[in-house]
Amino acid sequence: MPPENKIIYLYIMKRILLSLFSLIFMAATVGAETYTHTFNNGELITEGGTVTLSDIEWTASSSTHVGWSAEKGIQIGSKNNVNPTYQLSTSALAGCTIRSITVNSSKANSGDAELTISVGSQTSEAYTLGTSDAAYTFDCEDTTGDITIRWDATMRAYYVKSITIEYTPAAGSVIVPTPEFKTPAVIYADKAENVTVETTDQSAVIYYTTDGTDPSYEDYINDLGTTKCSKYYVMYFNLTETTTIKAMAVKVDGDAVFKSGVAEQTYIVSRTMPYVPANDIVSGNKYAIVAADSAATLFYGDKTYGYLPTKTATEANGKYIETVECAGFTFTAVDGGYTIQDELGRYVYHAGTYTNFNYSAEKPAEGAVWSVATDAEGNATIACDGYTVYFSTKYGTYGCYPADKVTEEHVLPRLYTQREYPTYTVLPATGSTFDKFESISVTCEEGIAATDDLKVEAEGIKTTFTITQTDDNTLTITAAEPITTYNNRELNINITAGDIILNPAEMSMGIPVQAKYGVRTIAKYVLTGNAPAATIDEVSPANGATVEELSHFVFTFSYYAGHNEDASLQPRLYAEGKDWTYALEQTLEKSDGTMIGMQQAALKTTEPLKGNGNYILEIPTGYFTDANGRQVEGITLKYTVKNDSGEIAGIGDVLTESENGWTVYSIAGIKVLETEDATELNTLKPGIYVINSKKVLVK
Repeated sequence: MPPENKIIYLYIMKRILLSLFSLIFMAATVGAETYTHTFNNGELITEGGTVTLSDIEWTASSSTHVGWSAEKGIQIGSKNNVNPTYQLSTSALAGCTIRSITVNSSKANSGDAELTISVGSQTSEAYTLGTSDAAYTFDCEDTTGDITIRWDATMRAYYVKSITIEYTPAAGSVIVPTPEFKTPAVIYADKAENVTVETTDQSAVIYYTTDGTDPSYEDYINDLGTTKCSKYYVMYFNLTETTTIKAMAVKVDGDAVFKSGVAEQTYIVSRTMPYVPANDIVSGNKYAIVAADSAATLFYGDKTYGYLPTKTATEANGKYIETVECAGFTFTAVDGGYTIQDELGRYVYHAGTYTNFNYSAEKPAEGAVWSVATDAEGNATIACDGYTVYFSTKYGTYGCYPADKVTEEHVLPRLYTQREYPTYTVLPATGSTFDKFESISVTCEEGIAATDDLKVEAEGIKTTFTITQTDDNTLTITAAEPITTYNNRELNINITAGDIILNPAEMSMGIPVQAKYGVRTIAKYVLTGNAPAATIDEVSPANGATVEELSHFVFTFSYYAGHNEDASLQPRLYAEGKDWTYALEQTLEKSDGTMIGMQQAALKTTEPLKGNGNYILEIPTGYFTDANGRQVEGITLKYTVKNDSGEIAGIGDVLTESENGWTVYSIAGIKVLETEDATELNTLKPGIYVINSKKVLVK
């Protein structure tokens, strides 16, 4: 083979191999997806079991100790409770092709720990963990099977911060993320509230129920109680009473239906607090009888005897219970103890040797007076004639048991009493009108505190707030800079993260405030006054400047300003002496995205202008408007672009200069076109070309 042919052959083979490599790479990456979970406090427990981590179910082994480090993540084991082996495993992706698994993990100082990752029959090397959080990646050979992540240690604790899995979904398999409720589940005291729930998969549709049942796509199709969201990604409706909402996301592909997990949230609409622990009995108050996570409910109906039925009561942080099924029993002091009445006013009494209760509209002569005593742990002994009220974990009811019948299945109840919501005040009072906002105070005489992640914002205004604990009863929220003189503009002060806690020492309840789309409004004000008229004090680059290119124009105002969307008032940028204009985009400087409350704004060209020559930027009067809606006076600016690129002509200039045709090259020197037909020049894509040895801008 001649040398020159050999060179050509090698070149062709090189191109073929590169093409094949590209095809293989594309085939390997098309359809690839990523699963990532970053751990939060409390997601793993010592008992182990099934846990849902970012919409995938994992099986966690038990542990001697589970803790939390904000820096390192979930802690497994401890100095005094070493956990020799711990593992997380899942079969949720068993039908998918696993490409790589990355685990961010670390160990405690002076500890030792190793990490191994398995997929099907493949197992990684044993990674020796360091004391700083690091990523350990197992590059699988495109395998399938169950995934197991395992830690082994002989000393101290180890940590896991996140898990990332790169995989290619199996044909026909779709993982739909579980929706998330955005509206805080605090207690709403006054009126109907709005609730939103969203899915990160915008191709899915949310279905929900408000009666406590699980949503069902099939029920929706058959009109059996499941509701479809009016929008594909968000639910929004009014709540007027305590409601449990359940929601799931669904994707439909032909006959295939793919469903997410079910998200659940209960919203309490009530002017009263849930039940709080009561160690002292106050005559005339109502009390819930609670034991082993069950609240004794009211006994309704015509029956005059029986056991106290129960409903589950949710205990929150050990301070109170939330149960809307129990309105409480009234304890009234009498000689020898207390009478107990249900909501119908019937007396609860005990008679004979039965272990159930009797009910009477009139107070019986015997068996209706109960002694009540609570111990240091809050357990209540409610007794009458040698019979004591216990909850039976075996039968799930309350009864009266003599001492010789009490076994390990019988649990003494605790008493919880309902109370009014702690009152709080906001100063200045919501709805106030003034011309300068600086700070507000939120006060609760029973105690108030802010969570560490509390974030407060002024809606539509770029400023930051500091939150100060003035004393045990007062929080002060102060704007970094006073917000002033917007003409009759509504100003909302919102909680956008975290919470304000009322009565923190006792119940730790979030402040009940208006909520919409996950944002809660502490107070609404009206800013009034006549703001100074805004003027354009400075432009960068300055008028008349000579630059190498034009791309960005920054305007600084003497006072706050925004921009006008009126098409007739938009800025115009053009080359002097030419008949074309350049496209401009609005960009934002020091803004929250609305261009309101700005002292700087900007315009930019879609592509930097580098052609030598003079350019004119016209800003019409009225394009910028100040805080009170007044028009800012327009300006005309002139700039000179000077660099080594040479002056760029327009295509019209070149058309008039040739009688023998046109030869067109790209800016990289590649011939694009050679023609004697001028109309063919109009088919060129927009850009810069060299036509007959002259640089030309084609619009």
